Amino acid sequence: MLPLRDLQKRFESALFDDAPGAIAPWIRGCERDAAECAAIDAHARLSIYRNNLREGFRKALALEFPVIERLVGADYFRQLALAFLAEHPSSAGDLHPIGEPFAQFLHRRFEDTQYAYLPDVATLEWAYQQSLVAADAPPFDLQMLRDIPQEAYGQLRFTLHPACGLVRSAYPVVRIWAVNQPEAPAEEVVDLSSGADFVLLRRVAMGVEMRRIAAADFAILNEFAQGAVLANALGSAHDLDADFDLGEALRRFIGLGVFTGAQLGSSPPHGEPLP
Repeated sequence: MLPLRDLQKRFESALFDDAPGAIAPWIRGCERDAAECAAIDAHARLSIYRNNLREGFRKALALEFPVIERLVGADYFRQLALAFLAEHPSSAGDLHPIGEPFAQFLHRRFEDTQYAYLPDVATLEWAYQQSLVAADAPPFDLQMLRDIPQEAYGQLRFTLHPACGLVRSAYPVVRIWAVNQPEAPAEEVVDLSSGADFVLLRRVAMGVEMRRIAAADFAILNEFAQGAVLANALGSAHDLDADFDLGEALRRFIGLGVFTGAQLGSSPPHGEPLP
């Protein structure tokens, strides 16, 4: 008899292969009447598990990316899901994380084609999903700023709320998402060249809000998300908008619940991950 781990590995391999392979000799024989046993041989029984694996994965992926499914059609989405499963099988019982590499998978598949916008739509949908399940956090306390000397403001590092997300796209992804919702009144053709989107996602009482924001607003928030201090983040905003009003922007972000806190610190070296 093989060790349990070896049997499990063979069974796992068989689920991703159309042939029973090395696991077939270790499948216990049917103990019912011969006619019924003939109908559910080793291959047929493995096919049940294999089908459950594939369909469960496809359904989970479709729940996370309903707009992508609608855009490409259910049949082609199933093909994409199976190809994606082959490259990125789930390593946990919780299927929610399976969607994380889906946008990159679509990028490799549709780069330099007329469907090059699909990865950006997937990025928006994944950010939506992440916002839904992100941890909650207390609102920003303005007292934090009152306790910091004004001359030190340049070294402030703002912390974004866990349920806030940022998505940048060369395509009008918010409009694409909106016209492909079940409640959308009618089909609409979206002009893919109508402009880029800079999107702030935030969780609100009714779900997740997608808000288009100015490029300079996006730039400074994106810098904060990467751990930059205020002085450096402000430079990125001014590169895009020389008239960028920091005070007004901070009041706007705090009012929207984008920040949960701020602390003094220095920006990490370029390319080095935050601790």
